[in-house]
Amino acid sequence: MPSASRVKACIFDMDGLLLDTETIYSQVTNKILEPFNKTFSLETKLKMMGRDVRTATDILLTDLELPLTFEEYNDQATALKMTYFRLAEMMPGAERLIKHLSAHSIPIALATSSSKQMFLIKTENHGAIFKLFGSNITCGDDPDVKHAKPAPDIFLTAMQRLDVSLEPQDCLVFEDSANGVEAACNANMKSLWVHDMRFSLDNDPPAEHRATERVTSLLDFDPAKYGLPPFEN
Repeated sequence: MPSASRVKACIFDMDGLLLDTETIYSQVTNKILEPFNKTFSLETKLKMMGRDVRTATDILLTDLELPLTFEEYNDQATALKMTYFRLAEMMPGAERLIKHLSAHSIPIALATSSSKQMFLIKTENHGAIFKLFGSNITCGDDPDVKHAKPAPDIFLTAMQRLDVSLEPQDCLVFEDSANGVEAACNANMKSLWVHDMRFSLDNDPPAEHRATERVTSLLDFDPAKYGLPPFEN
């Protein structure tokens, strides 16, 4: 259950939370795997979700025993991503929530494992929404982010850039991956796990998780639970 303390700032992941890119990641991966007659399993995908590019790719190459170096795989993947990521759509409830928080002057920040280059490509058709974050955008290749999720670095960096007076307990992190939730917990921040059941090995909700709250869509999020302005409709 949410803590009684009021949330003062919200920090958002991007892939799979605000943008429906996880299906595109799967398409890109399967296209590269075709010549090797390999299958991209959900088990492997779940290990990769929320990780930085290097770590995620190493997991894939190891799990599937692919005869490719990181550089060989990444070159192919980057070329495909440059095309497909421009087609990414907003996830249900994402635009409504960001606009709502912005309209009520709630500080918001974006903390994505994506590189700055990929961030710009993914958000190309959604500039008006992501502009609401202003300069409060931290990407995975930012030099101040020394360690990738599940380390807390990216969320702590985003918080400090948003407002130096903020404390971790003032922040609510929105995440769709287990690694991201772990990173939020390691940062001592509240976390909302938006558990996309398309990427779940079990139709039943997990018996245990470390998130402050679990929902299956941003449409189910109730800001009033966290002392944030309620939705008008």
